Amino acid sequence: EIPYVATATVADLRDLEAKVRRAMEIRGARYIHILVPCPLGWGSQSNETIKLARLAKETGVFPVFEAEHGEIRSVLPIRHPLPVEEYLKPQKRYAHLFGKQPHVDVIAKLQALADRNIKRYGLLDTGAQ
Repeated sequence: EIPYVATATVADLRDLEAKVRRAMEIRGARYIHILVPCPLGWGSQSNETIKLARLAKETGVFPVFEAEHGEIRSVLPIRHPLPVEEYLKPQKRYAHLFGKQPHVDVIAKLQALADRNIKRYGLLDTGAQ
């Protein structure tokens, strides 16, 4: 319940810029968690950085929201929810999940976490069909 908490990704720089501006207007503690994929550490192509950040949001793995004093004020809705596999597969750090014997149980748990994020933060764009 600090005065300002937000999450953002490098996939939506306008959103990130607006959140930085808002944080600067707030007195007291402020925190912005920014998702920036790391090609070297994540085992992905550098030209996929923005795509991975967008997939993190669109799968529900990384909910993008803004909260003031513990109350969520806004979210970036997910227009077309995607399965977590679309976020995981392009990253070598998750290759073990998709080997000869896929770890469907782990993937299902990750999907459940993403689904919980979507529900908890009200991320589903109800206008999406």
